[in-house]
Amino acid sequence: MIIRAINDVSKYKDYLSYNIRVNLRLKVSNTLLGYFWWLLDPLLQMLVYTIIVAFIFDKGEANFPVFVFCALLSWKWFSSTVMYSANCIKANSGVLNQVYVPKFLLPFQETVVNLIKFLFGFIILLAMLVFFKIVPTLHFFEIIIIIASNFLFIFAVSLVMTHFGVFISDMRNFLSHVNRIWWYLSPGMYSLDIVPEQYSWLFWLNPNTTFFESYRNVIMYGQSPHYIALFIWTSISCLLIFYGLRKLYAFDRSYSKIV
Repeated sequence: MIIRAINDVSKYKDYLSYNIRVNLRLKVSNTLLGYFWWLLDPLLQMLVYTIIVAFIFDKGEANFPVFVFCALLSWKWFSSTVMYSANCIKANSGVLNQVYVPKFLLPFQETVVNLIKFLFGFIILLAMLVFFKIVPTLHFFEIIIIIASNFLFIFAVSLVMTHFGVFISDMRNFLSHVNRIWWYLSPGMYSLDIVPEQYSWLFWLNPNTTFFESYRNVIMYGQSPHYIALFIWTSISCLLIFYGLRKLYAFDRSYSKIV
């Protein structure tokens, strides 16, 4: 299954490359500020959370804007990709009915598109590190491992959502509420230090905890990421990828009859 998918990526690499470029342009084609929105969007969202938590409630960690921005970049990558994937086959049914394309390429290309936007956000992040006088250490280079694990997890969840999104008409609406709750149950705006010790293990069942805390470790605190937790979620992601690919290939020719 994995070998077949790798061969399909190689076979359709020109299609992928073209679609990724087109999708990146389309996301900003009808906006006044264009690509600048990739910087402004997470920045404005970070400012909202900073005003609410740090100024109104007088709470938050030291260097709170950086603290929340590290989590926000990862979260926006995840939520945007999964929301798209839940409806991608239906949204592209016109093209898919005319030209055969392996269905897993749809969530894959969206994962890559949002990865590029994620990396674009590092322009703001680096500027914030300078402003708050946070000096990265050599641990910063370990961020590559976190990003790779994060990519696999997002792609894995997106594959599953792509399949079930065809059969569940309200999947996208349902996910919008789940994502909102999931964000607040994740340590994006608050530290795990405020969670009672007897309940902290519950938060580590949330994959966002691993990714958010790992990004902060290498960016803000000069520490290694949580390698054991990353390994666990990477392993789970690989299993989900296998499951998702199996479902998408099994129903590949049937989706057109459903949508």
